[in-house]
Amino acid sequence: MTTITATEARKSFFEIIKQANQQHEIIQVQHKSGNAIIMSADDYESLQETLHLLSQPGFKQAFSQSVLEADAGEVASFEEVFGEPL
Repeated sequence: MTTITATEARKSFFEIIKQANQQHEIIQVQHKSGNAIIMSADDYESLQETLHLLSQPGFKQAFSQSVLEADAGEVASFEEVFGEPL
């Protein structure tokens, strides 16, 4: 994460927006009244979705179990899941 002052952010505001969107950079802007974060809308939406999933009871355990099964080769083919060949 890059940290800049509010004065620096003001001078390069459009470049910061471009950097956040194209490079998925998160920029912390420091100001005497408090800090703020600039990030792309897509990254923010992804973060919100992740937080939502992680807040669901049992999700972390079910996900961890799925990873263990996949690592052990316990997977189903496309045809087994969807009933038609890929």
